[in-house]
Amino acid sequence: MNTNKRNFLHIGAYDRNLGDNIALHNVRLEFNKNISNINWLSYDIGNFWSINNKIDFVKEFFLKNDFDSIIVGGGGLIEYKGYEKMETNFKLPFNKEIIKCIKCPLHFVSLGINYFRGLTGFDDEAKLNLKDIIEYSTTFSLRNDGSINILNELGLSNEKVKVIPDPGLIFDYRKERKFQNLIKNAIQPAFNSNEIINLNRFLEKKNLNSLISFAKDESLLTIPHTPKDFKYLDNFFIKEKDIGNFIKFQETSNSIKSYLEIDNVVAMRGHGQLISIGLNIPGIYLSTQDKVEKFSILNGFEKFNVDIRNKDWEILLKKGYRKLQEDLEFRNLWYEIRDTNINNWKQIFQENLEFCSKISINFFNEKDMKSSKYKLIPIKSKFKIRSFIKKLLIKLRILNS
Repeated sequence: MNTNKRNFLHIGAYDRNLGDNIALHNVRLEFNKNISNINWLSYDIGNFWSINNKIDFVKEFFLKNDFDSIIVGGGGLIEYKGYEKMETNFKLPFNKEIIKCIKCPLHFVSLGINYFRGLTGFDDEAKLNLKDIIEYSTTFSLRNDGSINILNELGLSNEKVKVIPDPGLIFDYRKERKFQNLIKNAIQPAFNSNEIINLNRFLEKKNLNSLISFAKDESLLTIPHTPKDFKYLDNFFIKEKDIGNFIKFQETSNSIKSYLEIDNVVAMRGHGQLISIGLNIPGIYLSTQDKVEKFSILNGFEKFNVDIRNKDWEILLKKGYRKLQEDLEFRNLWYEIRDTNINNWKQIFQENLEFCSKISINFFNEKDMKSSKYKLIPIKSKFKIRSFIKKLLIKLRILNS
């Protein structure tokens, strides 16, 4: 067995957002269960974005580096609006031309098609590139937040695409059920630096003001996932000056455990919803983005979801929050839905990444065999061995004569 370290390039959005970090982190944990000698090489996808996914640069990057496998994701890395000027026509730094330069397994793991309200759709070039990425990649999976429905709506249905749980749902520990009062209650907000996105999230200023008042009236602890979340609310779990360390990738396993300190959450970000569910923390999900609502509907949490487009959203949010606090039957329903899903999610996630791992292992073995053919009996060595044997035979004849 070859014990040499295997170089896995892991492309994703690092050190930006706690949600993206946990998706990347949990993908690695699962691969490590199947392959013990991985040398993880982190590569921030922003390095490609900073040069507009320049095709020649990306091709050269993959041609000059020798990787044993390339992993892309998780995270919501499939996005068009705002990335139209990229040479690949959208957020991912790949197209058919680039992938053909890659000589090792290329796994796209639990990616999300990221639609912000008011900023949906792909142009024809972006759709063609996404189609080619699916076709020419080694494996390709989407997360279970309705992304597959968007792919189908784009006319890009492909049996190769697997739907697997978002890695942010997968943990080997959890918070125990709460049968008594929920004391430490939190809000996990979702604000953006792009004010157009914020406007589309909240629709009008009075909705934002109502949310701020609700959080203040209920004395909710605010759990930020990114520096962008330090807007409008207060009572933060950490100070703004410390958010940089909190969202460093190497701190992920520690930072994520901050969730274990709360009893329930009003979650607005996709990963705020997913992490809390994975860790067995009940919540109400205020959807200002379709992926939050879609996940709730597709996975049984519809009764716990409030969409801001509903004219009575504020009443429904307060009612749902209070019901989760006071109605044990309602809270137990949440636990039952979560428990029904979680083992199935873990199995699907494990099986998919085990399949990816086997492909990579087969690649290593073939690579080692090809290398050993040349290392064991190089041509020059053949002549040296023959010469040595010939000289030895001559000496033996002389000694015996």
